[in-house]
Amino acid sequence: MNNFLEVTGIDLIPYAIGISKFGSSTPFVPTNFSDIRKKVQSLDVKKLDEALKYSKELLDEESVRGEKTESKAYNLIGVTGVSAAFITGISSLFPKESQTASSLSLTILLVSYLLIVISLTLTVLLASRAVIVRSYTHPDIADVFLMESRSLKEIKIDRLTTYMYCYAKNFQTHNIKVSYLIGAQLWFRNSIIIFLILAFILISNFLGSATINTQLLSTPTLTLSQTQSAVFVTQTLISSSATTQSTNTIEPTETPTPFPIVTSSATNISITITTAP
Repeated sequence: MNNFLEVTGIDLIPYAIGISKFGSSTPFVPTNFSDIRKKVQSLDVKKLDEALKYSKELLDEESVRGEKTESKAYNLIGVTGVSAAFITGISSLFPKESQTASSLSLTILLVSYLLIVISLTLTVLLASRAVIVRSYTHPDIADVFLMESRSLKEIKIDRLTTYMYCYAKNFQTHNIKVSYLIGAQLWFRNSIIIFLILAFILISNFLGSATINTQLLSTPTLTLSQTQSAVFVTQTLISSSATTQSTNTIEPTETPTPFPIVTSSATNISITITTAP
């Protein structure tokens, strides 16, 4: 059960909403300034120089690690904002009540959409907390004013102590920032996985709706063709019947009108009026 909570990131929800906070172990013991100074007092000047060089390199590397962590957190917040805008537009593809969609698939779509929103929200919260943590420790420039009253060895001991103390504190701070960043990346991964499930369901519903619409469009075409044929046959029969009745009932009601017959010859022209039988 604990492994499941860690893999899915559910155990990170209290840290995202601020109920719990991450902690970090110290890189070495002791980490108190006065205790560190007591530990390095026995070093000679040559060893102090090597220790100063080594501790300064570690402190610089730790500072670079913190900058990279913050940069990744800022980038993740920006990508999450773009993803949230994209997910908001996806809601327009959900099937409406008038479309064909089973209640089970619609419920899965709504649950998946809600889980994506929750995942992106937790991503932003965890990434924001990675940026908020800023309990850094740096060498104090005012220590230069104390060099006049101290020997060279004491100056190097104080500087070495400062480097080690700052490294220990920054190491703990950066580990906390990294823990929040890892949690944000985990929940962003969850949102991507859930989005893929949502996309698969939307594609399945789209293909199912397209098949049903194709069947609905092909059925009225056949019915309309049969109806038009029946109407055409009916109109033909009616037209034929009307023609037959018209032919059989026509009778002359008036006396035929005489028309002239014109004959011609080479010498004269005569007009004879005859009556047609």
